[in-house]
Amino acid sequence: MRIRYLALLACVPPLFSSCGEKEKPQEKAVDQAILDQKAADMPILPLNAGDWWKYKVSVEVPPGITSEGAAVVEIEHDKRRVYLGKISPGEGLPEVDAFDVTVPGQPLERELVEIHEDRIMMRGTARPDSDTKPVWLETAIPFVFAGMRPGMEMRPLSIQDGASKRVTKVVARESLEVPAGTYSCIRLLMTGNDGELELRRTTWFAPGIGIVKEEKTRYAGEKLLFRETTSLVETNLGK
Repeated sequence: MRIRYLALLACVPPLFSSCGEKEKPQEKAVDQAILDQKAADMPILPLNAGDWWKYKVSVEVPPGITSEGAAVVEIEHDKRRVYLGKISPGEGLPEVDAFDVTVPGQPLERELVEIHEDRIMMRGTARPDSDTKPVWLETAIPFVFAGMRPGMEMRPLSIQDGASKRVTKVVARESLEVPAGTYSCIRLLMTGNDGELELRRTTWFAPGIGIVKEEKTRYAGEKLLFRETTSLVETNLGK
C-alpha cells in the first residue's frame, strides 16, 4: 500500500440530535447502535513493536496491455509489513507510528501513520534505504475510524490542482475469509483518477487486526489495465 495514494478523509455524522429538537425513538436507537459499534471497534489497532503481517499479492495485466499482441501477465509475490513502534522519520519531524513494508526485488518502504484509540491517521511514506526525504503530510489524513458504518462518505480530495481526485465511502461491515482466517471487516471503496487513468481501490480493514485484503484496479476508459489483489496469509495478532 502506498500511503501517498491512500487519501481517505473521514466525515463522521453527529451522534446526538441538535439542541432543542425532540429526539425520535428510531433516532435514539440508531445513535446507540453507532455507539455500541464504536465501542466494539476499540482499540482500533493495538500494537507492539515487532508485530507483523504476511500477505500474498497477485498481479494481473490483461492481454495486449504491455505491447500489441502480448499475452496475459500473471505474477504472484509475497509482501511483509512489520510495526517498528514510534520513530521520527526525519529531522524536525515528530515521532509517529511506523511500519516497514518489504517486497522481494523492490526498495524498502516505510509507512508513517498516527494510531489512536479510535482512529488511524495517515502522515506519509519514506524510503529509509535512500537519501530521499520522506513524503510528509503536514495535516494528517484520516484512514479509518471506530464506529464506521455503511453509507458514510468521505469528503472528496483533489491533488495537484485537480489532476488527481479521490472519493472514499464505507460500503459495508461484513465478514471476510482470507488465508489467515475469517475477520469482521469495514469495507472501504476509493474511486478517482490520475489524469486520464481511472482508479478503484477496495480495502477490507478488521479492527484489532489491520488490513486483511485490498484490491486495486486501473482503467483507461472502459479498458482494464491492471489488477492487484493483496490477501493476508498470516499475522501474529489475534493469537
